[in-house]
Amino acid sequence: MVFMDVNEKFLFKVPQKALIEQNGKFLIIKRSSTAKNYPMHWDLPGGKLEHGESPEEGLVREVKEETTLDVKINSPIFSYLETHGVFAYVVVYECEFLSGELKLSNEHSEYKWATKDELKELLIEPYLAKLFREK
Repeated sequence: MVFMDVNEKFLFKVPQKALIEQNGKFLIIKRSSTAKNYPMHWDLPGGKLEHGESPEEGLVREVKEETTLDVKINSPIFSYLETHGVFAYVVVYECEFLSGELKLSNEHSEYKWATKDELKELLIEPYLAKLFREK
């Protein structure tokens, strides 16, 4: 979801992110070197909503587009206000893996299943660092 003023300038974004856990590890994906925000940082699958989508619909679509995986959205578990460069209110949902073979879109260069401790050693987005400090 993106809110704009009458001059079509971004006011703030509300990206939805999927926390997918299997066997004590979390799926993370690495942004490409050409990403506009946080290039080469590890992130969770997800993104902005399209017009008319609910947060859950948008997140299922984004996860499918970025990873080809099908997930079930359980519930929101974390939110974070990002004020670096652009205002963004990131909402993280706990998700269940349903099916699919993981294949990345061209927006991302790598994926991995990482433990909470492994995440602390990686270059990750600020919201993700805060999420795993609190988790």
